[in-house]
Amino acid sequence: MPNFLVSNNFYQGTSNACIVDLTPPAFAGVNFLDVESRGQIRAGWAVATDPTAPIRYEIYIKASTATGLFNTANIIAVSPNLQYDIFNLPDGSFLQNGVTYFVGVRAIDGVNNRDNNTVSMSVISTGILTAIDVYESKAAFSTNDSYDFVVTAWATKNSSRAKAPGAVMGPASYQVFNKLGVAVAGATASVGSPNAEGLYIFAPVAVALSTTNTHYEIRITVNIDGEDRVNFQRIEEATYTYQLNGTVDINYSGQLVGSFWAEGNDGVVNLNLGTATWKLYTANGTFTGVQSPSPITADVNGFFAVPAFTFPTPLDPTTGFIVRVDTTVANQPISRNIIVGDDPMSFAAQAIFSINASNQFEATFWALRNDEMSPTATLGTASYIVYDKTGVAVAGLTQSGITADAQGYYHITPVSAVLLTDLTHYKAKVTMTIQGQVHSSTHGFTLLGN
Repeated sequence: MPNFLVSNNFYQGTSNACIVDLTPPAFAGVNFLDVESRGQIRAGWAVATDPTAPIRYEIYIKASTATGLFNTANIIAVSPNLQYDIFNLPDGSFLQNGVTYFVGVRAIDGVNNRDNNTVSMSVISTGILTAIDVYESKAAFSTNDSYDFVVTAWATKNSSRAKAPGAVMGPASYQVFNKLGVAVAGATASVGSPNAEGLYIFAPVAVALSTTNTHYEIRITVNIDGEDRVNFQRIEEATYTYQLNGTVDINYSGQLVGSFWAEGNDGVVNLNLGTATWKLYTANGTFTGVQSPSPITADVNGFFAVPAFTFPTPLDPTTGFIVRVDTTVANQPISRNIIVGDDPMSFAAQAIFSINASNQFEATFWALRNDEMSPTATLGTASYIVYDKTGVAVAGLTQSGITADAQGYYHITPVSAVLLTDLTHYKAKVTMTIQGQVHSSTHGFTLLGN
């Protein structure tokens, strides 16, 4: 059958030559658009109807806006099929990751009648996969000043931190598992999108991870370029360490006093503290049976102040002692052995003797505690006995029950010195009670004085 030229270089068979088709195809436009595995945009549409075959479909694409989409300069292909995969723009450049592309389709019949629909759809491109991209999810974790679990996550794409526009960033989440692989209740969080640097900042979560668990694992999930990227990281047995410190001593009244505190990575701890208790041991580690009468609570600054403790029976303060302190921080038990005082205490009874103008024997005693005057509050009564050079007690030259004055001095009652006839020397044994302990010392003197 011969053909006849109708228009636009298109031929019709002679059986249709007398028919003039001026009606464009009936067509609803694009109705499907998504991103496929290699990053290409797949467009789809329903069949158009028109009496003049063949029907073809023009595919239009434009970045960022639908305005001006149906310009012939934006035609990427003409296809007889009902779908088409778009890899590049009309200028030949590949689709770019993170860019929104608008796509439209128009139908053309056998005599080039084109429908004029303005239907468009859009999708965010992940970019064309020209090589295999490598992804990895990562996280950093710690505890804050309130001992909450804090996590920051991110992902890498081809060894660089992933962020827009180089990658399409979706939500992220994490879950902590114990060493048996069981999810830790409450140790999970999610966040919808990262910041401009590609970092997912999770809200702190109040979770106390036990240091006796040996280790934990944290599962990090980051959605990048349309897929979840999952990774596991090990959490070592402790992300925060604590230790006790303190000072303990025996005061002038023979009472135990002191203060304890816990120290963490950032200094003195004043949150999540349990109560503290103490026990007293001798220097060789023997428990004395003395311990805190009740648990001690820390103040707002984190200090456990020991109320002045009076021992049931006086201790020998010259003996070394150790106080063991126990408490908890963030449910973690910690303890410390603290030496009582920097050095063992030493005491000495001092005295001065004289014969006054009335030929009376006089003496004054006092006590030294580590070379300093012991205050009256620490002193009991004192006594003395005078001996001649042969060691025989001199009759009448003795007194007991002497009390100290406000300055801590003991003054004896003057007594006749007529019995002191030896012009060589005498000895006086002075005994006094200091902080509940009896201490004695011997002093020599002559009739001329000390």
